[in-house]
Amino acid sequence: MVQSELQRILLEKDWKRLREKAAEDRGIVRQLMSRIYVKEGLLFWRAIEGLGIAAQTIERIQPGYAVELVRRYFWSLNEESGGTAWNAAEAIGSIMAHCPEECGHFNWMYSKLLDDESLNEGTLWGLAHIACVKPDLVLPLAEVVLPFLNSENPELSGRAALVQALVRDCKDVPGIRAKEQPKGAMLELYFNNQIQLYSVAELSQPQGIFYWQEYIEASNWRWSLTAAANNQGVIWVGLGKLENEKIQLENYLNRWYPHVFLLKRRAPNEEVLSQLKAYLEGRRREFTLPLQPKGTDFQLKVWEELSKIPYGATCSYGEIAQKVGNPKGQRAIGMANHNNPIAVIVPCHRVVGKNGALTGYAGGIDVKEHLLELEKRR
Repeated sequence: MVQSELQRILLEKDWKRLREKAAEDRGIVRQLMSRIYVKEGLLFWRAIEGLGIAAQTIERIQPGYAVELVRRYFWSLNEESGGTAWNAAEAIGSIMAHCPEECGHFNWMYSKLLDDESLNEGTLWGLAHIACVKPDLVLPLAEVVLPFLNSENPELSGRAALVQALVRDCKDVPGIRAKEQPKGAMLELYFNNQIQLYSVAELSQPQGIFYWQEYIEASNWRWSLTAAANNQGVIWVGLGKLENEKIQLENYLNRWYPHVFLLKRRAPNEEVLSQLKAYLEGRRREFTLPLQPKGTDFQLKVWEELSKIPYGATCSYGEIAQKVGNPKGQRAIGMANHNNPIAVIVPCHRVVGKNGALTGYAGGIDVKEHLLELEKRR
């Protein structure tokens, strides 16, 4: 792949295309590795993220690939190799975060990188990145991170505070606080595909959105389910391919929930998962869940009308347009439908084209068809 195409993929965070390229040509990993020699700007961090995504993709095709890549990075840091792996701490952290089951056993070895001052910031970022998806791997390392909480450098104390908080599910830990930094001290961190400024105090008590992804076998269909919630209620339900749903969820958070950390946790989503499973098995027709959708005033109005469509019934785009006072706005209704963040519970699948024709659905037309057939049978 030519460098210009790779740069476009990184700038546009086109992770779907990156996965396709990684599956076709593993040489893309070498290109990504060459991109992270210089730690500069958003493109560097997107390359770091891309390296983890590419490793994950190839790992599924060639088991053991991610482990060998991590080993290669560790070897490049030892004296025998001359220590030539620039920004290896960030690279290893990204690979481990995207392949925690395969590479999690490197957690103690990874924490030893904190002994090298030049690798402190990158390793602490990597530990926080891993803690977002697999806190159990980082929790045993909490004591190794403690000394950095008292650092005079906010870059270190802030990252350490974030690691401590994330392994405890974003709850403040009495007696374990980062050193108070001068007012106005801020640090840049890359999470959810973007760079943002954070204060140390903010990182000590981070705001989290909890998500989970799994497959459910029900009604003669294998459903791909993504759910996300905060402390107030459900903010996302999607039935599209898991990888695509994760990308869409990150984009949604970047717009409506700035500065939150996306944490992979099942427990906060157990009730929504349970009710969705009962629905997909034909045992439930209505949901009793607090919802927290975010959108424009028009979108919220449309989604409210969608929620009024009864189980087993359908409604046309034109009818919804009439109900929201925009009789010629079928296209706008279609876009609001497409951007509905809480599928099934806010039943956008019950909206059909003129004469009952099935039209576009964010999760795929086949999913929409199965949802309507499920409700029709019941």
